[in-house]
Amino acid sequence: MNRRILILLSLITSLMLLSACSRSQVVKPVSKPTVQTSSKEASWKMRQQALARKPAWKLFSKIALRYRADHWNFGLNWMQKALNNYQMQIKNPLTGAIIAKLDKTPQGVSLLSGDGKVYRDTDEERLLQRQSGVKLPLKGMQYWARGLVSPQYKLDKLLLDVQGRPKTIYQAGWKINYLRYLNNRFDAMPTKVVITRDKDNVYLKMIAKSW
Repeated sequence: MNRRILILLSLITSLMLLSACSRSQVVKPVSKPTVQTSSKEASWKMRQQALARKPAWKLFSKIALRYRADHWNFGLNWMQKALNNYQMQIKNPLTGAIIAKLDKTPQGVSLLSGDGKVYRDTDEERLLQRQSGVKLPLKGMQYWARGLVSPQYKLDKLLLDVQGRPKTIYQAGWKINYLRYLNNRFDAMPTKVVITRDKDNVYLKMIAKSW
């Protein structure tokens, strides 16, 4: 076999080897990113910062409340104006009429009842319980309703979802379960929340109609 043919065969063999090597370089499939604890914690911090920049907010909701042997269903409108400054309206679920209205300011708390009488106190939870017989964690609810930890109470336990939002908050004997959010954003508002306290036999379910 002459020299020119040998060189040609050598070139063909080299090209075949290069082609085989390029085919053997299999591209590994890109795995789906897993959310690490640090990522959830970072999203949780971002959530707290984002919502802290919105001190004023409105919530229109309906409530199912069980306290000991009694049950109630009512509308609840919460208008937060600033820190320690809000108005809460309790409404008839059928007619929409205001049953009671509670105003909280840094100077104190007033409760306007359906009969037109006004009651005052320096503590909203004590005032509501004294006039209605119902014990509700109003100091915590203005934070829990938005998916935040209340600074009023010690945090016992916090479980986060993959977006860094609360799944469950445990504070001062209260358990706050978040069953649904408005969307998948880290700063999304809750739309279904259940607040319970076994010690006092309290069960409250909040369904947000609008934020």
